[in-house]
Amino acid sequence: MKNKLTIKLGIVDRNAIFVLILLFLAFVVLTVAQDFLQSDLNNSAFYFSESLLFSSFWWIFAPLLFVQYIILRRRIIRRLTLHIALILLPIIVHLFAFPFLVWTISRIFYYHTFAFQQTFRYTLSEHLYLLVLFYSIPDLVFQFFVKKEKSVKSVPETQSQSTQNKYINAVVVAEGYKKLSITVSDIFYFSANPPYINIHLENKKYLHDETLKSVSLKLNPDQFVRVHKSTILNIKKVVSYKSRLNGDYDLTMKNNTVLRLSRNYTTNFKNLFNKIHHLTIK
Repeated sequence: MKNKLTIKLGIVDRNAIFVLILLFLAFVVLTVAQDFLQSDLNNSAFYFSESLLFSSFWWIFAPLLFVQYIILRRRIIRRLTLHIALILLPIIVHLFAFPFLVWTISRIFYYHTFAFQQTFRYTLSEHLYLLVLFYSIPDLVFQFFVKKEKSVKSVPETQSQSTQNKYINAVVVAEGYKKLSITVSDIFYFSANPPYINIHLENKKYLHDETLKSVSLKLNPDQFVRVHKSTILNIKKVVSYKSRLNGDYDLTMKNNTVLRLSRNYTTNFKNLFNKIHHLTIK
């Protein structure tokens, strides 16, 4: 089976085609209108067929600009030489396509055939600046918006990374004469034990020389939430919660430990729980 080259056009691409066609149809109409006005002011004859023929200069823009747009949209061009080529190639194609189109149409449908060389020289002397302008601006504008979009996207990523970096990933605790490093994600909850705190893992707990308030400032609020004045828990270790019918709740952890959720902390807890988990209320 032969591989077929297919180009899938999205809504944006179809809109681009529509805008290009409308834009250059407008230029065709304006060109014909200008020729008519000029002939009227100069008291000379106006030939609609010739005016329409030479307005084909604008017809060629639509397909060439669309190809340029597709290339810019499909791949990121970093080399300056490729940018120059992307501008120069459609200019060269346009310079030769227009006189060839005029020569072909006039030879088939008109009594007078317009010479290729004559139309080429006319295009080069009268319309070169338009070609440079129309084929340069899309490339420059597109690259500007691509860079702007990248910079906008990079800001939240940078902020997210800096936010994550300021929270601890591990806690060093003492076990006799040994020092152990506990990964924060393995911690189920912290409980107050003045002047210390208890760090609870799945089947073990450690006494840690710190206050609940100080450790709360080091924990990522997207993962750890206070549920009581004496308890901060890891929301990812919570399985479900059940109302006590008095405003408080019982929280069930993955190791079947049941903790109390005070009514003063329910809003923050529920928001984070619903964000992290599929809601499972008993």
